[in-house]
Amino acid sequence: MAFSVKAGPLNPPMGFCSVASRSPGPLGINDQGDPGFTSLLGDTPGPLGINDWGAPSLLALRGLHMPHTGGMCAAPDGVALVLGFIPCRGQMTAPATAAAPIALDLAQEMAQEMALKITTFFEGGKSMNYQALADDFDGQGTSFGLIQWNFGQNTLGPLLKKMKAANATRFAGCFGEKADYDTLNKALDDNKQADQLAWARAVIEDNKAAWRETFRALGAVDAFHRIQRTEAAAQYHPKAVRALKSLRALHPDLLTGVEFRSYAALFDLCVQQNSLDKAMAVIKQRCKDEPPTTQRGLLEIAVVERGKKASSAWASDCISRRMGILSGGAYESTEHEITKKRANPQYSLITDHGEQPVTGL
Repeated sequence: MAFSVKAGPLNPPMGFCSVASRSPGPLGINDQGDPGFTSLLGDTPGPLGINDWGAPSLLALRGLHMPHTGGMCAAPDGVALVLGFIPCRGQMTAPATAAAPIALDLAQEMAQEMALKITTFFEGGKSMNYQALADDFDGQGTSFGLIQWNFGQNTLGPLLKKMKAANATRFAGCFGEKADYDTLNKALDDNKQADQLAWARAVIEDNKAAWRETFRALGAVDAFHRIQRTEAAAQYHPKAVRALKSLRALHPDLLTGVEFRSYAALFDLCVQQNSLDKAMAVIKQRCKDEPPTTQRGLLEIAVVERGKKASSAWASDCISRRMGILSGGAYESTEHEITKKRANPQYSLITDHGEQPVTGL
């Protein structure tokens, strides 16, 4: 059975949760059944036992790739707790049940990772697609990676420079003979955006296969994956926090604790539209005319009005993405006679964690 263990001493899989000592009887005093001690759940009589790690009440965290995901703890009242977001520190809320997991605060790092999983599906056609690639169809020269850094907005050049600085030999080795590495290398060293754009357009026209293979190779290097994740969080987390600050100034009572769905929607908005700035005047007016009574209501006003400020070709896409995140399901939007309904398998993260507050926001 999942999470079951054989009889014998147990060691916690993380440093911040202790194990009580064994004592008289089959296991002893102050053992792992002690109702006054929070510890990892222990083994019990029989092949698996009662309330052991195979207990059906234990809830597993799915697909979050955290080193301690799945660690099981018992609260002082014997309720099974799930660790993975934050250490045991007395912030647990209602007892866990199969239908309603305990609403622990999400660490900001975890919120960023989950928001990236949602947004990168929109941006790259699959979640966490390090090799996502688009040509010059939109005038950006080349768009690449988790959040489609591109030469047109001068975001791809700095990313490539960081990859090169991390491992120049591995970086250069991703370029085939027909990819004209020397021209791009000089353009990167000189910080010339126009030359970087010109390189991309020339290679796409002369040998698109070489261009494609170069970026596929760059997107396959583990060390460069870390750079993409770090850059995505570093660029867009502060923008999401700034957007939250703007909305909190309008309704501080609704943003005393920021739910994950709100953070994820604003993170996605900043990736696609940079900020709320272009719509703040109309957001303020709508909040006066139609005062929101919930955090989600406030966020819906914000993302819809900002989405309407996008170009006519993209407005419905913007609104569909953000309203889908807030609702946790595909949302249909029609603007300028264009209808979009963006589905995303990562909406399950909203279903599971959408109402959990994010620490420190």
